[in-house]
Amino acid sequence: MEKVDISGKIKNWIRFGLIIPLATSAAIGYGAFEKYHPAETLQIEDAKVTGTMVSVRTLVDGEVSEIVFNDGDMVQAGDVIARMEVSVTAEAIAQLENTVALAKQNYEDLKLGQIVTVPVKRLITIPAPYVPPTVEEYYAPSGVSSATLAALEERATRMDELFEMGAVSRVQRDAARAEYESALAESYSAPSYVQTSPGYQPEPTVIEEIEYIEEWQPTPPEALLNAENAIKQAELSLNVALQEAQETEVIAPVSGTIYYNIEMNGELSAGNTVARIGDSNELWLAAEVSEDTFNKIPLGKPVDYVLAGYNLSGTVIEKIAPVEIPEVEVVEEKSAWIAPTADNPHPEIPTEPVAAWIPPTAENPHPEMQSAIDEQATEIDEPAEDKYILRFSLPADRNFECKPNTSTTVSVKLF
Repeated sequence: MEKVDISGKIKNWIRFGLIIPLATSAAIGYGAFEKYHPAETLQIEDAKVTGTMVSVRTLVDGEVSEIVFNDGDMVQAGDVIARMEVSVTAEAIAQLENTVALAKQNYEDLKLGQIVTVPVKRLITIPAPYVPPTVEEYYAPSGVSSATLAALEERATRMDELFEMGAVSRVQRDAARAEYESALAESYSAPSYVQTSPGYQPEPTVIEEIEYIEEWQPTPPEALLNAENAIKQAELSLNVALQEAQETEVIAPVSGTIYYNIEMNGELSAGNTVARIGDSNELWLAAEVSEDTFNKIPLGKPVDYVLAGYNLSGTVIEKIAPVEIPEVEVVEEKSAWIAPTADNPHPEIPTEPVAAWIPPTAENPHPEMQSAIDEQATEIDEPAEDKYILRFSLPADRNFECKPNTSTTVSVKLF
């Protein structure tokens, strides 16, 4: 009789007999947990696509006249990515050139010195007129009495009347008149003069008068320095304008995927971002959250979100918390007293060094903008790191456009 080995079947029965009850128990337990411990879903608003890319900025004001590529295209370093119509006109450049010429002429005039009007104080002496002596005149008294004189005058008058009537002769009338006049003459003597005060010369009057005269003076060194600085400033403004008139093309500084931040015919100011270029794979989602939310979500936690119409999943790849900088007590130290000198009359007043002026050159026409050019590489709209920040991963393989700064809502389930 042939023997049949059923040990294998028994083992399978035992294995599946154990798995099925365990699975059933787990399902029942999970259902009970879900019933009495429902999951909490956090909605994190305004999570944005971001990453480390290069920002391309315009250095001039103008209007966008052409956008060469499309968002998501690959560009090479040196490619023209946009063209602009600048706002610098020929009239503005001519005016700046005239300003430079006037500044130079003013400097040359100041070097020759200046004719200035200065006040001069003068003393004017006005002589007083001579005051003559005071003299008083009088007449000495005569020997004929007034009564006699009156009687003679009356007789002369009577004789005039009698002569008119024909009672007396002319000789008699004339004799009476002569006698009266003789007595009258005797009643007056020659006048005498008496000096009552001597003559004198009064003191002259002295008055002060301000007279304005013109005289030549050398130009102060401060005025020459200001005029020289005015030339440099005018030349700098002219060179910047000339450079802006030529900056009609925006060039890609690096190779990578381009995402524009402009629109056709849009107005741009110097320093505005034209586009961002970088590796499109080096992107992630970032959001600012509250401290409570930050503490609830662990690193590596799965998340869900919708982007470009796709339902996507990712994980928490980084948590950034604010760094607290301890306050350091500053102890003010008193420096030793420094005696003033001719070169430094006020040593107690600190002087701040002034950066040396850098003249524009053909290779560097506007050096004052060099710092803006050197700082092209920046993170795109990354939330400030003095906040609580969560970063979430994006799918490594994606066949849709993932433009920086695109916003979405991230859902996180917490148990």
